[in-house]
Amino acid sequence: MEQSPEKHKWGILKNPFRFYQIVRILQQNSEIECYVTVHHKSTTKQYFNKDANTTVYECDMIHNEQIILLANELKCHQFDVAIFAAGIMLAPEVRTSDGVELHNAVNVVGQIMLYELLQNECRRAVFLSSATSRVACFSKDPDFLSVYAGPYQAYASSKLNLAVYVNEVAKKRHVTAVCLHPGTVPGHLYKNANLVVRYLNFAVLPKLMRSPEMAALLVLHTIFREDVQPGAYYEDTEIVDLVEWMPEEERDRIYNTICKRIEMWMEH
Repeated sequence: MEQSPEKHKWGILKNPFRFYQIVRILQQNSEIECYVTVHHKSTTKQYFNKDANTTVYECDMIHNEQIILLANELKCHQFDVAIFAAGIMLAPEVRTSDGVELHNAVNVVGQIMLYELLQNECRRAVFLSSATSRVACFSKDPDFLSVYAGPYQAYASSKLNLAVYVNEVAKKRHVTAVCLHPGTVPGHLYKNANLVVRYLNFAVLPKLMRSPEMAALLVLHTIFREDVQPGAYYEDTEIVDLVEWMPEEERDRIYNTICKRIEMWMEH
């Protein structure tokens, strides 16, 4: 990690409630400054504001103007680590004004745009992904960012697109960025699931699934390790070959399409 003259600086960008635990752990060290971004409707802001070393920002990842303004505010900092945790799952079929499907807008284009704008300010970056990307299907549609193949596949495909971008950007630009599945953790991410799943998520699954505390420790363990491999996808501290099965020309196509969409968002 790059050490600032006074404190280590961490960006927790677009933080869902369950990863409040990451911030809690970091706040135990007075030498660490946290810069946390939440959705403007999030209820977590009140918790983060209680710490003197934590600064909170608001941003909606489907609004390019807000992303640009946020990046401009953060550019005065040099981040040792940036954690990109934006996530939406099982959402109904919705698209942005320029036609990007909602899962791809939030999970892929929005947070990657923020990373692109802050890339020179981030020494290491970790993007929170999902094991569902293992069962995702990549679309050969030139406009694949607009494709909605049902709520589960839309989520899984967005996470695969994210993993492809991270793998490619690490190779093409020699940056230290990785993808990580923190484990299946019950929480706010399931708000769009059906009533049965939401009930299980609230009453039963917390006893059976990974706790938010353990997921947070796994994220921190991965990003702190000295042998972290740029571009890799991690599950339970191990590298999983998630994208190498995909033909190189398809990985290039996905990467280039994401970058072109981000350029469009930056121009409007």
